[in-house]
Amino acid sequence: MDEPKIMQVKQQSIKNIAFLTPYFKEGRGNATTARRIVTGLCENQVHTDVVAYDEQSISIDIVDTIERNPLLHILHFRRFSDWQEKNQFYLQTPYVITSGGTDVNIDIFKEEYKEKIGKVLRNAAAITVFSHDSKQKLLSVYKNLESKVHVIKQSVWLPEISGTRPKKTVYLSEDGFNIVLPAGLRVVKDVLYVLPALIELKQSFPKLTFTIVGSAIDHSILKAVSDVTKTHPWVSYYEDVPFEEMSLIYEQSDVIINSSFSEGQSSALLEAMFLKKPVVARNNGGNKSIIDHGRTGFLFENLQQFYNQIRELALYDELCQYVTENASEYVMKEHNLKNEITSYLHLYNEVLN
Repeated sequence: MDEPKIMQVKQQSIKNIAFLTPYFKEGRGNATTARRIVTGLCENQVHTDVVAYDEQSISIDIVDTIERNPLLHILHFRRFSDWQEKNQFYLQTPYVITSGGTDVNIDIFKEEYKEKIGKVLRNAAAITVFSHDSKQKLLSVYKNLESKVHVIKQSVWLPEISGTRPKKTVYLSEDGFNIVLPAGLRVVKDVLYVLPALIELKQSFPKLTFTIVGSAIDHSILKAVSDVTKTHPWVSYYEDVPFEEMSLIYEQSDVIINSSFSEGQSSALLEAMFLKKPVVARNNGGNKSIIDHGRTGFLFENLQQFYNQIRELALYDELCQYVTENASEYVMKEHNLKNEITSYLHLYNEVLN
């Protein structure tokens, strides 16, 4: 599916920045965020130098890239503070820093990270988070930062598919009831939490399938997932799926789920909502920030609620149509690319002026 074009923002003055992200090539949520923002900036004639600081070693070229730009945009509080500490490299250039999700939900509450993250945040010219829930969490730990913290909602970005469609690496059943969980294998994503409910649902819906798509980050979780796929042939796991293929996966799916016990703001849920696929997600601050329960999707507190919600979506086409129409309309209005990029450009100019 073609991505919506980003309208250019008028009366901008900034012409070039460096964007520092932990990941840019790997199939992770941070890479998706980085690629989306960088694409938007480039389409608005802002030359953007990308430094993927966890994918490459520090070098003279990286230092030169950072120092020659008038402004830096950094992604992920904790990962950047780790990188800065490891390399003993401290910035003189003004910077905007954006939450990566896990940092504001988990890392800032851990004693081993709290102080070094605080130093990075206090030295920032501006801090951005994706939701008001994230802002409240941040200010509960760092109480004197309120004037610096801005809420800029994530938008949906699906790379434009032109010419031939990308080669498929994920195949879902053509006549199945396909449930897909896009998530890297990390503890916080809790990807096997819903399995007992799905096993029970399988008895009533024999064509049900469950597919996990994401990077194998935690190898103990990878082993657990692999063991499940051997025991239950209707469960599949796909690693290192190109982001460009995700829209094709959504097209083949019937429900997109999120089982994270903590979430910043799931780009996968927003993408699915945009493409009119029903979403069922665990009730946490990030998911609540984008799902109006019963109207644009469903939030569950426990396995019984999850079971009931999936069952209703499988039985009632009218319910699917109702929530997906509302969800798509909401995302196009509240999470569009133009608004996100406009907000960042205004913030950059505020910082520099």
